[in-house]
Amino acid sequence: MSNHSDSSNFESVPSGTSAENEHQDDSLTTASNAKPCCQYLDPDGEVHQCHEPAGESGFCFWHDENAPKDGDDVKPRLEEYAKRGGLLRGIVVKRADLRDVNLVKHGPGGGYDLSYANFYRSNMTNAHLFNAKFDNGSLMKADLHDANIHCASFINCNLLGVKLTDTKIDNIKIGHTLQQEAEGRIAEKQRDMEKALDLYEQSEEIYRDLRKASEAQGIFTMAGYFLQKELTMRRFQMPMYSTQRAMSKTVDLFCGYGESPIRVIFFSLALILLCAIIYFYMGIQYAGEYVGYAASQSLESNFWAFSDCLYYSVVTFTTLGYGDFIPIGMSRLVAATEAFTGSFTIALFVVVFVKKMTR
Repeated sequence: MSNHSDSSNFESVPSGTSAENEHQDDSLTTASNAKPCCQYLDPDGEVHQCHEPAGESGFCFWHDENAPKDGDDVKPRLEEYAKRGGLLRGIVVKRADLRDVNLVKHGPGGGYDLSYANFYRSNMTNAHLFNAKFDNGSLMKADLHDANIHCASFINCNLLGVKLTDTKIDNIKIGHTLQQEAEGRIAEKQRDMEKALDLYEQSEEIYRDLRKASEAQGIFTMAGYFLQKELTMRRFQMPMYSTQRAMSKTVDLFCGYGESPIRVIFFSLALILLCAIIYFYMGIQYAGEYVGYAASQSLESNFWAFSDCLYYSVVTFTTLGYGDFIPIGMSRLVAATEAFTGSFTIALFVVVFVKKMTR
């Protein structure tokens, strides 16, 4: 009995070892057959990681810059890739035929995130890109003719040369500065004026295209903003201390190149208040008596004197000229300047206001 038991025990050991070896061989075979994941590194961190199998380049088809994207199957493949949750951030789809592509994400959570994606020279005619996000990407020379980019985000996106004929651009977001505009400011700080001027010229072209597209769609409020930015970029290309640049800056401060009536109002109020303060210290006359600041007067008397000066400033600015108060000394020069500026500013306000209201 003991011999039989020893023999059974002895035979069971190699049997178990063989099973474990077979299991390990299967694991090694599976691991060796598994393809490595795409090596794409998102600028915003590992939270955005591509899990697609990598090719010989180390990148998946969509993140491989050298993989050709000019085939007829690229559009349906891209739509299928987006629907199954593939990482769209940073994809490189240059010169692709994406006519009628549908990249609209339904349901809560916003549209598809195509940040850092490159669609250089892609044909995206009649594309459906509602609420998509192209931040920090590139649509340089892409054709968006008849496309729907309503509510899409293009913050810090390269929009140079993009075709926006009949494109629906309602409520798009481009941020406060374009990519080229921000880079131009950096180049200017680094005294690289040749590069800065080139970038400002590109920015002017982009803002002009956006303005024209906005006007074609009847979105005049947006068109007015793009006009201001367009003329600002043109001013940045002028010599720093030239008369032309100074005049352009003055027009911008006064009325935002004719697009901001509120600036005219603020300038008028500031001028009226400034002149009132000057009258208060230089003095004016009422019925032959001095009206203005006097250290010997009480606080209440000085307050009423300032209110009289403020009233006189309003009357002078609007060129009413009642004649009850009379400027004296240097107040005469200030009053003449205020009257001239006031008549000009009121006319400017009427022009700007009518321009805005008739749109």
